[in-house]
Amino acid sequence: FTTWCPHCKNYSNVFADPRVAEQAKGFVMIRADADKNEALASKYAPDGGYIPRTCFLKPDGSMMADIKAKDGKFQYFFDETRAEPLLAAMDKAKSASRVR
Repeated sequence: FTTWCPHCKNYSNVFADPRVAEQAKGFVMIRADADKNEALASKYAPDGGYIPRTCFLKPDGSMMADIKAKDGKFQYFFDETRAEPLLAAMDKAKSASRVR
């Protein structure tokens, strides 16, 4: 995210959804300002440096690249007005982490 991005501000409201808040208890959530953490932002930008983008990571810090908002351009840009796409991705990440 960045502090100046209107999409980031909209997307932050998705995290206020009680369903997302409950699911988040099973994750380590990191919110990084792309302007202040350029190296980190570029590390997790496999399809470009747009914002906001949400990535799911493995314990070793590598991306779970198959957990996306959508295919095509802006693959990690989740709907900024609805929680359902993010909740589906969270379910997928939890399931993937159980399989070893």
